[in-house]
Amino acid sequence: MNKSGHHRRKLRKQQLLKEIQQQRQLLSAYSQNWLETTQSYDKGWQTLLAFKPYFAIGSGIALLYGLRHPKKFYRWSHRIIRILGIVKIVRNTL
Repeated sequence: MNKSGHHRRKLRKQQLLKEIQQQRQLLSAYSQNWLETTQSYDKGWQTLLAFKPYFAIGSGIALLYGLRHPKKFYRWSHRIIRILGIVKIVRNTL
């Protein structure tokens, strides 16, 4: 009985090791698929991060301009929002 129990444990261990190996292979395949799927988003994010210092400088200048000329800043901001909306509509129709 002891030998049969030992034999069963050994078989179970082999079965579990095979299962772990299959899970590792699936995980590797899924991770590769995930990287391929999110590659475009990663590139876009890296591009945005590259412009981070310029955005900080530009927002500071815009803030100072907005404080000194609030009516002009309000008008320009509305124009920019309208232009972005038009660009979005044109892009979606194309």
